[in-house]
Amino acid sequence: MKFIKDTLLTFSIQLITVILGIIISVILARTLGPEKVGIYSIIILIFTLLSTFGNLGINISNTYFGVKKKYTWSEIASNSLISAFLLGIILSMIIPILFYLDPSAFKNISPSLVIIASIVTPFILLMFYFQYILLGQNRIKEYNITSISQSIIYLSLIVILLLFVHGDLGAVIISWTTSFVTAAIIPIILVYKSTKFKLHFNLNLFKKSVKFGSKSYLGNVIQFFNYRIDMFLIGLLLNFGSVGYYSISVGLAESLWYLPSAVGTLVFARTPSLSDKARNESTPRICRNTLFITMILAVLLFFTGKYIILILFGSQYLPALEPLWVLLPGIIALSICKVLSNEITGRGKPLITTYASVISLIVNIPLNIIFIPQMGITGSVLASSISYTAATLIVLASFLKLSNNTISETLIIKKPDIKLYNEFLLKIREVVQIRFKKIISKY
Repeated sequence: MKFIKDTLLTFSIQLITVILGIIISVILARTLGPEKVGIYSIIILIFTLLSTFGNLGINISNTYFGVKKKYTWSEIASNSLISAFLLGIILSMIIPILFYLDPSAFKNISPSLVIIASIVTPFILLMFYFQYILLGQNRIKEYNITSISQSIIYLSLIVILLLFVHGDLGAVIISWTTSFVTAAIIPIILVYKSTKFKLHFNLNLFKKSVKFGSKSYLGNVIQFFNYRIDMFLIGLLLNFGSVGYYSISVGLAESLWYLPSAVGTLVFARTPSLSDKARNESTPRICRNTLFITMILAVLLFFTGKYIILILFGSQYLPALEPLWVLLPGIIALSICKVLSNEITGRGKPLITTYASVISLIVNIPLNIIFIPQMGITGSVLASSISYTAATLIVLASFLKLSNNTISETLIIKKPDIKLYNEFLLKIREVVQIRFKKIISKY
């Protein structure tokens, strides 16, 4: 029951984050236009990828070592703070240096935008590290607060700045950077309230964190790169306008991932403390229900996608519709992967997800190079769908072997699940009726 409550809370916050993200996307799409949206997407992608690459898996180690009580939370928090700044400062210098050495590689991107965005790197790492401390401490409410804070701050800054500088890309990049700098402080304060720590660097903890975290870290980096390599290739083989359309397609399609991501995160947090029997019984039930809900949402998005694009972004973004449709099967497939890969990592076997990510990337890159010249951005998302499915098949096969479960148990919805949905809907109906009666009685 607690898992269901935590999942509903996390998903609710993720849903709000999706809504905020859509509002941000609409504002940017209507004020910047496709080409500037494309440039913005590339800049954000570069530094998000850099932060993902540079975190060394320490965030995952924070949760795992804390839950297993291999180190104290104070030691983990202190190391996280120092590591984030040391690694972040080093990483933040890489792209500006590359830009200085070869500006032509960045096409029409202004160097000032790159310098502003580079400030964000250590703060993204801080958010990563301290969020996973909260997750390991089972402070799901606080974890969710930190997850939504950056989006709220970012939206507020965009609205304020664009009132004065309409269509200015520099103002948008400043807003994005400032939102992370501000939001990164929140999880640090929340951790410090319950876990007082002094600045002390434990080299042994750092080495072990990197050693354990690197097993899944490489997979996470490759997986993220696999999600976004097509954006780089579209920018290289086509133009920034196409990147703008692509970003809208992907943004809408990936909104379906918030439920599997929320579920996967909580599955990862709880798995190290469960027995093999408990894992093997609960994970298939969690996975098949997550898949079932994701499929329903995907069907709804398929039929409403055109109207969503027209109403929110305008007719100039209709080229994003077909890629959205083509990407949906891959999104559905990867919802399975997001749950099971987190469970496998929680078992202490993160290399399996790394192998799956590597194979997925190996599939994705050549297909993008073949499909993009022939089919444009639709070819790119087709390559993504195929590669996502490949990763899912590997993770699914590995989970079935580890847990001795069947495909049917893991993927096919059961009668007891339907009964649970009916009970849940009845409870919602009762709550709504009671509240409605209370409102009516006042008048």
